[in-house]
Amino acid sequence: MSKKNLLWGIGLLIALVSGFPTTSQAQQGTGENFIFINYIGQELVLDLDDVTYLVPGIDSMPDGGRLALQLADGEHKYAAHAPGIGLGSAGEFTIGAGNVVAKAAEIRQTPPKVDNNGILLEAPRDKVFVFDFDPFAPAAEPAPVVDTWAPSAALPGQGSIVWVNHSGVDELTIDLAGQLYSAPPKINEIPGRLQVDVAPGFYRYTASIPNGSVNGEITVVAGQVTSLSIIPGVRPEPEYDIGDEFEPLPAIDLNLVEEDLTTRANPIQPDAAPAALPTTGGEVAPTIVDSTVKADGLLIKNFAGDTLIFTINGQTYTIPVNTEQTLPLAPGQYNYTASLPYVAANGTVALGAAQTVELSIAINVNHDVLNVYQN
Repeated sequence: MSKKNLLWGIGLLIALVSGFPTTSQAQQGTGENFIFINYIGQELVLDLDDVTYLVPGIDSMPDGGRLALQLADGEHKYAAHAPGIGLGSAGEFTIGAGNVVAKAAEIRQTPPKVDNNGILLEAPRDKVFVFDFDPFAPAAEPAPVVDTWAPSAALPGQGSIVWVNHSGVDELTIDLAGQLYSAPPKINEIPGRLQVDVAPGFYRYTASIPNGSVNGEITVVAGQVTSLSIIPGVRPEPEYDIGDEFEPLPAIDLNLVEEDLTTRANPIQPDAAPAALPTTGGEVAPTIVDSTVKADGLLIKNFAGDTLIFTINGQTYTIPVNTEQTLPLAPGQYNYTASLPYVAANGTVALGAAQTVELSIAINVNHDVLNVYQN
């Protein structure tokens, strides 16, 4: 009989005579300073300091098989494997005076082995993976999942698009008429969202995650809030063909769901209460604006080949083709949207006191990207 089989038989005999410590035995016992939990769905063989133990799996114990021992202080060596599982784990640990060491085992897959040319050399393999854990950590109470998000009303003169990312892994990248946005991934079953306001008009877009994309079109209507939900399909398992080029991310289908959220949108709160009506008439008293400091304005030049819709500071301006218009604005930083019926661009411009900033707006040769140049 080989030494290995002899140790197996001795360990099995010890187990049959004394019995394995169960969860209750480990809790009631005294001095147990080594705990091993088997989360594999079958029996696991644990070689500990040249003694073999059989640890039952979750197919026989609902919360995992448990082994608890009293070991001498100092260094210990172990090896763990399971019948039918190609790879095992081995290692060392040290028990100090008054300390407890706890380890657990589960099945994980090794990464595929690929050479520098992307050729698959070895497919993933199942492995018994041993890891440390804290046996005294209290069980974490699952936090209630509450989705409190609500859409906001669109800015005056604009429409709103809400991008909803149902991928729990990848950030969603959106190309809306040449303007790039990103929506965060889903967390705790709550999808990631990004809401953007754009000028009314017709837009083409592409929404993508790694190895998956979807194209679409949307007509934005002033005051309307539209949700575009991107829902990934089931990602297929990679194909492991030894000697062939390896594709780690197979293509994934993206599903698109459109929904009108206008009636659910929270209204925009005014910065201040409206002026009170005077007692002698029915007109609202005019607001007095401090005009001691003003910028010369923002000069918009339209070279886009079509009538331009320019929105800034909550106001929308129509600028005919090949004309220019100066917009009186106080010093400060502003977000703007420039759009044609089929393409749009967003940006930010800063205005200083007694300064004129010029924005020249032009279309590319393919008429699918609107470019804004600041002079």
